[in-house]
Amino acid sequence: MLISQGELKKLRKLYTLSHPARASIVKYLKRERKAYISQIARALGLSERLVSFHLSMLAGDGFVKSEYGLSNNPNPSRVVRYYELTKQVNEVLEQFVEEFK
Repeated sequence: MLISQGELKKLRKLYTLSHPARASIVKYLKRERKAYISQIARALGLSERLVSFHLSMLAGDGFVKSEYGLSNNPNPSRVVRYYELTKQVNEVLEQFVEEFK
């Protein structure tokens, strides 16, 4: 049985979500709704560089979006890039579950 091009695209997106660090980032952002790299890194015990890499992978597949804002640390407040999940995360996971029922 061959896999169609559409199924291959879905599997690739699932592959992106399946990496332990990315899955942890998704889980964290589901709970926190919005966070910047150093917050995510501290919470997950990962380096900021690694979190940045995995966020770029998630963004590349449309799973996260970002916007600039002020950090919630008042001493000193600085401009940071906040990340949040898109609806696509749930859509891809729901499609996967539905197809394998």
